[in-house]
Amino acid sequence: MFKSLILSTVLFLSACASTPVAVLQGKLTPPVDQGYVVVALTLNSFDQDSANAWLRLQGPKGPIDLNASIVLDTIAAPNKNAIGKLHLLSLAPGQYTVQQALGDWIYTAAGWPQQRRDQMPIGQSFEVKAGEVLYLGEVHLALSFQSSLKMSDQHKRDFYALGQKYGVSDTSNIKTRLLSNPAQ
Repeated sequence: MFKSLILSTVLFLSACASTPVAVLQGKLTPPVDQGYVVVALTLNSFDQDSANAWLRLQGPKGPIDLNASIVLDTIAAPNKNAIGKLHLLSLAPGQYTVQQALGDWIYTAAGWPQQRRDQMPIGQSFEVKAGEVLYLGEVHLALSFQSSLKMSDQHKRDFYALGQKYGVSDTSNIKTRLLSNPAQ
């Protein structure tokens, strides 16, 4: 009984463990046969209590879902922090597609809470190479009755956040390949 409890605990803790981010001499250094991708997912909404955003990527090993919460997630900035999450992904080399962004938010109609999900197609591809670090920029969802999606270059804020969170002090090896705004 005791041995199975110990074994269960060890398995649980090992499942929770994630690969630490490698920073050597202040630079992001991906694991062997991997590349890093940095992308910020931010949002704003009428719903300040429960709005969430997702970004769906499709890669050689299947879908990858990134999320950000209006309540829980903040990206550190030198001036004003952003609402969202800075994602640092360790990915196998290959072609990836940013398929779509999704946003969930709640509003009140006739005194009753209503949930709304907005889906916004993106359909943009990028390639990950072993040893490479890519910055894709910011994907921002404005969730309202006329929800919108905007891509932008927020590298000053995001590189600052990498320094705060991971101790990155040299960003010279990060290649910028910004996602472009989808056609309206």
